[in-house]
Amino acid sequence: MRNQVSQVMTQNNAAPPADDAEPDSPGQPQGLTLDLDVRDPRWHLLEDDLRQQANFIWAQLDPKTLMPEAEACLVLADDAQLAQMNQSFRNKAGPTNVLSFPALDFVAPVRCAQDLAALPFALLGDIVMSYDRLQAEAQVQGKTERAHALHLLTHGLLHLLGYDHENEPDANLMEGLESELLLAAGLPNPYDELAQAETEQ
Repeated sequence: MRNQVSQVMTQNNAAPPADDAEPDSPGQPQGLTLDLDVRDPRWHLLEDDLRQQANFIWAQLDPKTLMPEAEACLVLADDAQLAQMNQSFRNKAGPTNVLSFPALDFVAPVRCAQDLAALPFALLGDIVMSYDRLQAEAQVQGKTERAHALHLLTHGLLHLLGYDHENEPDANLMEGLESELLLAAGLPNPYDELAQAETEQ
C-alpha cells in the first residue's frame, strides 16, 4: 500500500462489528457523536482525546458552515480482534492497525456541510483500532501513542466520508486534507515523518 503509516482498509457493504454502545452524550445534538465501544482497557486514557479530535475534525471540515448532525462508532480493540476482522472481511491474515466500515456510499468525498445537506442525519459507519498496533507503530515512528491514535482516527474518519488512496490523485487529496487537519490540531504531519524515516533507513 502507498500509505505505510496507517493501513486503513475500506470494506463497503460489509457487516460492521456489533455495536451495543449507547450514545455518549444523549440530549442536544453535538455535531458528530462518536460512540465508543471499548474492548481493551488500555484505551481508556485516550478516550477523551479521541472524542475531542473527532469533534475538531467535524468542525474543521467546513469552518464557514455548521456541519450537520452525524454519528460514527469507534471500536477500541486489540490485535486479536483486528486479526479476526481482517480475516473475516478482507480475507487477509494477521492484524492491522485500523479498519474502516463506511455506512454510506458517497459519489465523491465529503468536502463541506453542503455535501451532507440531503441527509437529515448521517450515520457514517464504524472504525476499529488495535491498541497493540498503535503502541508498536508509535514506538517505531518515534511519536506518542496519543499522536498516533489521533492520526489513525483522522484517517479512518476520512474513509467514512468517502476518501481513499487507491490511486495517486485520490491519495494526494486524502493525505493533503489529513495533514491539514492534523497540523490544525497541533500535531505533526505524519507523511513528512514517514518520508524522513524511509530516507534514514
